[in-house]
Amino acid sequence: MTDAMTDVTVVGTGGMGAAIARNLVRAGYRVAAWNRDPARLAPLVDAGVVGLDRPGEVFSSPVVFSVLADDAAVREVFFDSGLLDAAPSGAVHVNLATISPVLAEEAAAIHADKGVGYVAAPMFGGVPVAVAGKLNIVTAGAPQPVERVRPLLEAVSARVWPVGDSPKRANVVKLAGQVLIASAIQSMAEAVAMGERGGVDAKTLVELFTSTITPGPVYTNYGGLIARRTYAPAGFTPALGRKDVDLARGQAASTGLRLPVADLLSGLLTDAIEAGHGQDDWASLADVQRHRDLGEAGR
Repeated sequence: MTDAMTDVTVVGTGGMGAAIARNLVRAGYRVAAWNRDPARLAPLVDAGVVGLDRPGEVFSSPVVFSVLADDAAVREVFFDSGLLDAAPSGAVHVNLATISPVLAEEAAAIHADKGVGYVAAPMFGGVPVAVAGKLNIVTAGAPQPVERVRPLLEAVSARVWPVGDSPKRANVVKLAGQVLIASAIQSMAEAVAMGERGGVDAKTLVELFTSTITPGPVYTNYGGLIARRTYAPAGFTPALGRKDVDLARGQAASTGLRLPVADLLSGLLTDAIEAGHGQDDWASLADVQRHRDLGEAGR
């Protein structure tokens, strides 16, 4: 680590975090990064990012972006470690992870108690979208920290979508969107499987549907994967998809609402995992669907 002040630290440098760090550097920001696996930092250091040796150093920047996998990872890195105790008053933590709205509420309270701003900023878009700097980022939190970090978020996104002062709202939006994406994948998988069994080429089906009935990047991108039967490398796995769908079901239940399609999707994603697609892309729902017969028990 150098003694020079950096503008922002990125915590978690997997595919998404690394892309975000690189785009912040390209936008002219001084960027630091920390990852549990130090080996992941080496390519970023070559790109101009300051590699941090210890998690306790992350708040050497006034703004911290975290790109972690789930509730457990956020809790471990930021809460259980005492990391927030080292944060200077007025620092801001921008949580780009897909987490439960319950944890978002808890995080907001803990950060406020420590004098640290908290902005929920979950993202729509996979690694290629992040690399291109075209993410859509949903933000929620107190107005001052949200506006303070907006230029940083705009540097890595196509658009920033503010949805209010309560951080959990951003995570509700993200989970609702994840249900829509999973539904789109399963719907396309069923349409293609039906067409194929009727003797129609999958590529033709996807091109027709995405040019007429279902235009847009989700159907087009996942439709292409389905037609080509390309499920690796994974942009997003069935296990992560099931996690998000189940978080959506839990959020809905907390408001007295049932999500019948999300209930079904949770089981279908479990089928994909049990069929050996746990580390594949969640477009592998289509592989399971292609082999689903009338005599199959259950789902």
